[in-house]
Amino acid sequence: MKKKTFSYGFAVSAIVIIVAWAALAAALIPLWAAVTIFVIAFPLLVLFLTLWWRAPGGEEDIPFIGY
Repeated sequence: MKKKTFSYGFAVSAIVIIVAWAALAAALIPLWAAVTIFVIAFPLLVLFLTLWWRAPGGEEDIPFIGY
């Protein structure tokens, strides 16, 4: 996959975290809802960042890195 694809996933995850934090700060959502969003979105953020970092810039696919 391309870096562009992983960039979109990273951006969406970051935006979700920022919106949840802002909604929590504005008291629009309860704490448990914000924590649930953070627990789901943060690992995705890290995953997309790692995949973006390892993805080649061209048309190549990510190589198989083992078991």
